[in-house]
Amino acid sequence: MESMQFISSPSKIIPMETLRTSSYLIPVKLESEAGKYMLIHGYTGAIDIATENLLKKIQSVASGMDLSPETVEVLLKRGYITTKTQEEEYAYVARMAKALYQKSEILNTNFTFVVTYNCNFRCPYCFERRESKDGAHQIVFTQEMVDKVYNAMDIIQPRKLLRKNVITLYGGEPLLAENKEIVTYIIAEGQKRGYKFSIITNGYDLDSFLDVLSSDNIEEMQITIDGPKEIHNQRRIHYKDIETFNKIIENVRLILPKGITIRVRMNTDNLNVGKFADLKIYFEQIGFYKYPNFHLYSAPLYDSDSVSDTEHEKLDFVTAQTFVTKHKHYHTLSLCNDGGAYYMISQALNNHRAIAFRSIYCLSQAGEYAFDPLGNIYPCWEMVGRKEHLIGSLAGNKIEWKREVLKKWHTSNVDDKGICNHCSYALLCAGNCPAHPKSHCAFFRKLFEAAANRAYVRFKAN
Repeated sequence: MESMQFISSPSKIIPMETLRTSSYLIPVKLESEAGKYMLIHGYTGAIDIATENLLKKIQSVASGMDLSPETVEVLLKRGYITTKTQEEEYAYVARMAKALYQKSEILNTNFTFVVTYNCNFRCPYCFERRESKDGAHQIVFTQEMVDKVYNAMDIIQPRKLLRKNVITLYGGEPLLAENKEIVTYIIAEGQKRGYKFSIITNGYDLDSFLDVLSSDNIEEMQITIDGPKEIHNQRRIHYKDIETFNKIIENVRLILPKGITIRVRMNTDNLNVGKFADLKIYFEQIGFYKYPNFHLYSAPLYDSDSVSDTEHEKLDFVTAQTFVTKHKHYHTLSLCNDGGAYYMISQALNNHRAIAFRSIYCLSQAGEYAFDPLGNIYPCWEMVGRKEHLIGSLAGNKIEWKREVLKKWHTSNVDDKGICNHCSYALLCAGNCPAHPKSHCAFFRKLFEAAANRAYVRFKAN
């Protein structure tokens, strides 16, 4: 038997000339063990550790490389070699993608309140249309519209058990001080119906909501801090206040004792990727890490068609290679947003089971509904204000659906993305984010390799 971690007894001998290397074999070189690879299979979910010599034999199996019957049987069972043609494998993955999508569609109905289109920040990389965010006209929910939305949620998914019980509050900036009354009303009405909330906020006016927010009604908050003070203040710009860093830090300090999960996100490009470690050290020094509910992570900035030419001059989008290399250098790779790769690999290793697959990147492709103050319904918060992506609108106590747009979004899965289902990573990365198609493949692959190595080291240590 060749060097592999998993062994099974052979039941039959397959003629070597009928075998080929699976198109869904993913070999990841292990940095902690010379000459060894983690083998991952893109539709069986198998994970094994193999020598470089065995990997070469697997990759050359169609040429008749010498393998024992026992090894062939194991490799067939794990999926690394196959008797299927390439087209048969593609068709098999397509069927899996459809089945996974149907499960996601049934089990995941998720709701977002776009509390307001207005924002008190002028960040250069904002993907929302500037004319909506920066105008003097206030576009914000009313109590009447809140009631209509809660009614619409019951219409969209009458079965409470099939709704996610956490509603997202989004904007613009949802926690503008002047919106305290309507935010309080949204939360109170949600609590009556058994919902909790997550909030995506810049954190600047958070101190105005301290008597409203608690761990009883808020599950988590995401707050963006783009590096140490001097860098953050150049990127996270209040329309009146030049410096926003200190106020946000003080607001986080006030909210942490409440027990609400705080996730600080650093939007990362070439200009600040080398400062992430400094931000982490700063949070350690001021005592944020003594709270188990405090978390920090780095996420790469993606280009979008909402970033103007002038704003491009203030940004320098990072490549996948640089993003991973820099974080490795500063020992902060474990704090990077990797699309769930580390979790899926470590869960499979630790529980001795196949990797759990998916066919959609996010719930916008199955059951996400984002309601804006005007009664419009969008498939996700990153599409709000873009009329071409409007999936419906509220008309009295009814919903008028734009069926073609709704179908385009809510039937989208990895099988619909052209060559995506031919990729060995298809059921792991699930295609890409519909809002950020650029650069996704390169980032996922680099982060997946890094996650596999981290998961293996942790697995061996335990």
